[in-house]
Amino acid sequence: MKKTIVFMLLSAILLASLASCADSKNEPGDKDADQKQDGEEIGEETGDGLFYDAVPELNFGGYEYNVLIGEYGRENQELFPEEQISDILNDTIYTRNKKLEERFGVAFKSETIDLFQLLSTLRKNVNAGDNGYDMYMQIDRDAYTAAGGALLYAFDRLPHIDLSRPYWCQLPNKQLSVQGRLYWGFSDDMLSNFEATVVLYFNKKQVQDLGLDNIYGLVKDGKWTHDKFYGFAKLAVRDIDGDGKITDVDYVGITSDSDYFYQPIWISSGLLLVDKDEDDIPYFAVPGNEKFISVVEKAVTELNSADGIYLDSSAIKSYPGNGTEKRIALFRAGYSLFMTGAIQEMIQLRDMPDDFGIIPFPKYTEDQSQYYTRVCGGFPYVIPATCENPELAGALLEAMACSARNEIIPAYYESALKTKYSRDPDTAEMLDLIFDTKVYDLGDTIWYDPIRIGYTGVFSAKTNNLASFTEKNQDKYRQVIEKSVNAILEIE
Repeated sequence: MKKTIVFMLLSAILLASLASCADSKNEPGDKDADQKQDGEEIGEETGDGLFYDAVPELNFGGYEYNVLIGEYGRENQELFPEEQISDILNDTIYTRNKKLEERFGVAFKSETIDLFQLLSTLRKNVNAGDNGYDMYMQIDRDAYTAAGGALLYAFDRLPHIDLSRPYWCQLPNKQLSVQGRLYWGFSDDMLSNFEATVVLYFNKKQVQDLGLDNIYGLVKDGKWTHDKFYGFAKLAVRDIDGDGKITDVDYVGITSDSDYFYQPIWISSGLLLVDKDEDDIPYFAVPGNEKFISVVEKAVTELNSADGIYLDSSAIKSYPGNGTEKRIALFRAGYSLFMTGAIQEMIQLRDMPDDFGIIPFPKYTEDQSQYYTRVCGGFPYVIPATCENPELAGALLEAMACSARNEIIPAYYESALKTKYSRDPDTAEMLDLIFDTKVYDLGDTIWYDPIRIGYTGVFSAKTNNLASFTEKNQDKYRQVIEKSVNAILEIE
């Protein structure tokens, strides 16, 4: 299935990436399902390497399409820029939007408010019958709440949307449906979800200095496992100052925020906190799952085996800033073999003196069918239940998703990687693999509080009490899930 697509500079990364997530109920990211989503098989990718939507010729007579977005402080902040500023990503989005305006006879107008005010604003407007905004950004968990509050127009009821197309993120959307109904979902146009993919960065110089196996080769051969990961991390630990303890002035194996390490450990093993049953209903999947307990206990044992294997960003004292800034500074300075982080952090490593690589989290064991990559959230666009023109909403969502695959994603990579890493063919191949294996765990995202927070605490304590923790909290977690799901099921 996998193919390499060349599109100037970095489009080898682009067109296979974000075919992303597979369609599976029991095991996330099943490869056979990924293949069914491949553009070549369903006929949406043409010989020019581009995708084309099937939206017919439509003109909406200069309609002002109002979008309410939230400020969240990432590189792609301007989702509807008003002018070109000689920045490749900004200017590509600007040009793409102008093309859509001309194609459909619309004019985009956006307003930005605090991200955490979006749900209350949506609720107030829908309940008042106010259709002043045609589309809203939402935090993913708030979008789920909005669906249960009958505030949204279901995506699968909008004309012109084809949710089977590769530019609609398949596995997250599969997880987000409830009994076959999808009220909102992710597409390639929603860059916040794209950026929230969690990867491993590694220091190529340290790999060479330590005489470690070629990590890219291990990944390609399917031999990149938890055992290899922990083993390499142990070999990287060195006491530079000779004080007999490992701190952030010494060489460490792994540096991470707690929120970027523990969750990918279970997700990379093919496990979910919340899965879907045969009726497409989410359920709490940890009770009785012996593999989950085994994965957690192994991780805790490895992290306790020696100082310096894992350094939480909260323990970094030699660099200023918050936890994220500290771990990035430590890794950039060359003192950590591995760093966990989101894709968006590539941009902050462009000036790193040592060359670095990007790889997926390892498999639990070699016989695992494939790699699984955590997506830790995102801010989707939703359509309010007061929508008066579903045809316009569907046409724009579909066209925006398709054009993002063709235009915006390659611009993002060119902006993030520049030319230094575009010369590394392994980077393109790894990023293709990462986006082909994206997984979205509802217990990690929609019900992060209390479920993800609870299990992250179990890991952070570095004690093997997962079974007792699960038994103590399972009824509470089931009630949290059932309350949200039942609210959606009750909507006519």
